[in-house]
Amino acid sequence: MSYRKYQPPVHRQVTQEEIEVLTNDLKYDCSIDQIQAIKDVANESLQDLSVLDSLCEPIPLVKYPRTPGYRPAPEDRVGNSWAWRCNIQGAISGKLSGKTFAIKDNVSVAGVPMSNGSRLLQGYIPEFDATVVSRILDAGGRILGKSSCDDFCLSAMGFSSVEGYITNPNRPDYRVGGSSGGSGVLVATKQVDMAIAADQGGSIRIPAAWTGTVGLKPTYGLVPYTGLVPIEPTVDHVGPLTRNVTDCALFLEVIAGNDGLDGRQRADVEIPEYSKLLEPGILHKKLGVLQEGLDTCVPETQKSINEFLRNAPLAGLDLANVSVPLHKHGGAIFTGFIAPGANTCFQMGTAGQFLQGFYPTTLEKAVRQGRQCSGSLLAPGIKTFTTIGELLTRRYGNHYYCKSRNLILELTKQYEEALTKCDVIVMPTLTHVSSKITEKKGIEVESQLAYIKESTDQIANTVVANMTGHPALTLPLGSLGDGSKDSLMIVGRKYDELTVLQVARALEKIIPERLDTL
Repeated sequence: MSYRKYQPPVHRQVTQEEIEVLTNDLKYDCSIDQIQAIKDVANESLQDLSVLDSLCEPIPLVKYPRTPGYRPAPEDRVGNSWAWRCNIQGAISGKLSGKTFAIKDNVSVAGVPMSNGSRLLQGYIPEFDATVVSRILDAGGRILGKSSCDDFCLSAMGFSSVEGYITNPNRPDYRVGGSSGGSGVLVATKQVDMAIAADQGGSIRIPAAWTGTVGLKPTYGLVPYTGLVPIEPTVDHVGPLTRNVTDCALFLEVIAGNDGLDGRQRADVEIPEYSKLLEPGILHKKLGVLQEGLDTCVPETQKSINEFLRNAPLAGLDLANVSVPLHKHGGAIFTGFIAPGANTCFQMGTAGQFLQGFYPTTLEKAVRQGRQCSGSLLAPGIKTFTTIGELLTRRYGNHYYCKSRNLILELTKQYEEALTKCDVIVMPTLTHVSSKITEKKGIEVESQLAYIKESTDQIANTVVANMTGHPALTLPLGSLGDGSKDSLMIVGRKYDELTVLQVARALEKIIPERLDTL
């Protein structure tokens, strides 16, 4: 760790009128004497803030030299998937030596601008590397730039980025999904070997499905989220997006494990060498087909997944039917907590509270100032989402957040029970295949309603694993770069990514369209 020191701000004295306004807003019905006492204590508290201003806070060390890089010309952005270009070489040797990487633009790379897909953060430059970035470089990887993402990652479609609509040059008229759309496109078009993506409701698995790549949302807390912009700390996940399962396994073993800085993590998790254990020989595993996961999907998707699963015995895998009754209500449970929770985090500069670990104060300040000064520049989707979150909080307090969290306990229990009857649970990743990009409607209300619907109509299955914390991998059934085929989502027991990867690898070998990625 290194240390930074700030010029202390000037703390103006608290006035009696200021305390009176605050206590009235809080409905405390304070007397004049109580207001005077609170004012005096508050002014004494400012002295403690002056002490904090004089102390140096630790920040992660930056190990490898780099230049800031450059913003690529429009013709070099590959479907608007590059947000920024750079060239940072890590250690001279390691597990990732010779591999190239894109880093989602909600991930801190020291000295390289980060926008998080938004105009609000333009000009912000992190002074530290996220843990996943440090681990890539320590393992010999080379970082070639930042991949585009949706505005504050609050969309699943890839069309709210400050860079413009993210598209796949192989199928430019079709959606690539989000919010990690840039990472999916860069891997699919072989601009990089692998990419970092993040996932709160499906943002790794959605673009993986619609770009024909492999995306893994790990067990909650397996990979440190340190240095990423959070949305809601209870569902924040970061993981690999790659061209095949073998690369996914290798990448995961490098970035997984406790870093001592992220309060989402357990300290006692051992990380196996997934890549060396990926093919154990004959694989006797049982796939639990989740009927509720099929029921969320259009008939064509149900049919294609069922037809593919009939081939599972070719990979040495057995099938069984399993049920998770609450899965069908996953969307409603997700809405109850994600809107107010994410809005609270956003209003606090995305730093949030209540987790032990490292907090990036410069990022918090940049988000807070951007929101206060330039909130009008936010995408319509994030304005709608955070406004609904504020509405729910003001109208119902914390009631629905709490109720959703309680229902997640039961949802998790039901998944755990289902996983006693099988080794992994399988279902379609998304409710339908990638569809054509729709033109913006002439009427703003209609356009915004379509925007919101198109951002949420495919995530019924993906959001559940974010809430329960189970690992979930997207395995496309089509070729690299092709979103016209469905994809299979493989959900495993917590911290059992090895079984998820082994099953995915076995199934990958029986998909004819994917043989050239093996």
